[in-house]
Amino acid sequence: MPENVLFVPECHVDTALTRTLLADRLTFINHQHGISKVANVLRDQAKSGKARFVVGMVDKDKKFADVHYLRPFANSRPVAARLGPDCRYCIYQHPAHASHYLIVMEPACDTWIFEAAHASGLALADFGLPPTLPAFIEVMKDEDTEDKPQLIRLLRAIQQAQPPAYRELAEFVADVMDQNSRLWQ
Repeated sequence: MPENVLFVPECHVDTALTRTLLADRLTFINHQHGISKVANVLRDQAKSGKARFVVGMVDKDKKFADVHYLRPFANSRPVAARLGPDCRYCIYQHPAHASHYLIVMEPACDTWIFEAAHASGLALADFGLPPTLPAFIEVMKDEDTEDKPQLIRLLRAIQQAQPPAYRELAEFVADVMDQNSRLWQ
C-alpha cells in the first residue's frame, strides 16, 4: 500500500464517494468541511515539500473561483473530464505541483451520485432514499451522510454497475493508488 497518497474530500457526501472509490481504506482520506479547507490542505502539502500524491474533491460552486490555491487548477486544462448531460466532473492537475490533483464535481457530488444511480438503472427508493433530486440533495446534507447505510448500499450498487462516469473516476483513483507512471499526464 502506498503511504504517500492523500484524498481530501470537501463534504460528507464527497467523503462517502471517496470511501467507496478507495474500498473504505480510511487512512488515505482527510475529510475537510468546505472548499477553502480542502485548498488549505493542498497548499500545506505543497509547502511541506513531501513528494505526495494529493487529490482534492470539491463541488464547483460560486466559491470555487474565489479560493486562491485552487485558481491554478481552474486555469489549467483538465487531464480528464466527463461533461455530458449526466455525471459531470473534471480532474485537474496543479501546474506547479504535478502530484496534486483536483476532482471538481459539477454542479455537486450529491447530484453526481443521483445521476450515476440513474445511469446505472438503479431506483433510489429501493435503497430507502428519496427518488427526486431536491429531496435526495436535502438528505445528503446530513452530517452523518457518509455513514448512512442507504447511501453506502447505493454507492456499492453504483460501483457494481460501473456506469462510465464511475468507472473513469475509479480508474483515476486506482492509478493514484498504484502511482502508475502514466498517471493522467
